[in-house]
Amino acid sequence: MDKTKQKLLGLLDKIAKEQNYVNNTVDQKEISAEGANITSALLLTTIRAEDKPDLKLFTKVALLNDHVRQVTPLPCPFTTELFFYTKLKNQYEMIEEKHNIQEDDGVRMPKLYGYHDEYLSEIVVLEDLVAQRFTNFDRQQTAELEYVTAAIDLMAKFHALSLAFHNEDPVSFEKASDSLAVDVSQMESLAPLMLTKIKTKAIAAAAEGENREKLEKFFDQQGSSLFDIWMDLFSKKNRNILVHGDFKPNNLMHKRRNGKLEIALMDFQLVQNAEPLRDVLYFLITATDEAFRRSHYHAMLDLYHECLGEALQRFQIDIDTVYPESAYREQLEKYRMVGLTIAIVALPMILAEEEAIPDFNDDYDVTDFVVKGSQLYRERFNGVINNYKEWGLL
Repeated sequence: MDKTKQKLLGLLDKIAKEQNYVNNTVDQKEISAEGANITSALLLTTIRAEDKPDLKLFTKVALLNDHVRQVTPLPCPFTTELFFYTKLKNQYEMIEEKHNIQEDDGVRMPKLYGYHDEYLSEIVVLEDLVAQRFTNFDRQQTAELEYVTAAIDLMAKFHALSLAFHNEDPVSFEKASDSLAVDVSQMESLAPLMLTKIKTKAIAAAAEGENREKLEKFFDQQGSSLFDIWMDLFSKKNRNILVHGDFKPNNLMHKRRNGKLEIALMDFQLVQNAEPLRDVLYFLITATDEAFRRSHYHAMLDLYHECLGEALQRFQIDIDTVYPESAYREQLEKYRMVGLTIAIVALPMILAEEEAIPDFNDDYDVTDFVVKGSQLYRERFNGVINNYKEWGLL
């Protein structure tokens, strides 16, 4: 870390010079994400200089060692995020400018001030959105209707940017898509190692009685396909949509501007070309509770497609030519069990108590990702099971 610290100080000095902060002082404060971030050390940085407003920065420093990166089947999160900020985000901003996309219709993302891309010492320095009056969303809270609606609209705008990118430069889009591809075969090889542990913990989390019986029956009938469903969401698709990949509440920040809720999108470590329902369903399961889904789940699925169509119109793209409603309905039917799968595979880690999150050290094994569910997880998980029973799917 000492070596990385020196690189960070050098990078901050470079940023200060680029921003004309001469004779500056630098203050740094390490912060805890309280379990919301497991791959990076997080720091708040303030650069000060005479006759200049304080420059407030947010810094992410890589924590994952070589062993963890080798045993984890997903691409290195820092490689993906650096590619997004240095390549894709620039492309997206040019497209928005070309089409005169106004601030309210754009995708709010943090500004990149600088980066260091040496393997095992990656650093990303961004604007501090907290200093811009944005607030973090608590990962253990659930979202209300206004928030979910605004977040789905933001998601649709983000997806529309990639469709506009493909529409205007398909060759460059394809290169970007290939750079972000996931080797699903690696995930498939690990599935048998993880499935037993996942099933055991999920059944233990289900309430005794009908919920546990329903879940056991699901595993008996469809358990072997659980990872097929999950991994299909990571497979490259031909829909030309780059998904966020980790669209959950604690990767969003919000504030009120002119009386309207504004949401900013963070953390681009899992961006890839995949089925857009991966973002939609992942968000609805991680952000909402049983009661919300009972009242609004299907309306929110409709809202996504509506918002995507509106976002595409701003780029002069007809949604019927790229993702007609009939195709969307077919995908909803195909992936109707994905919400339950997300609750089984991903939700335990998202809602885990901080002390239950594994240490990513030389002893780390990919099955360590399967953590014991917290009390909050058990409550939320049984809420998902109850919804699936009500929908006649369990």
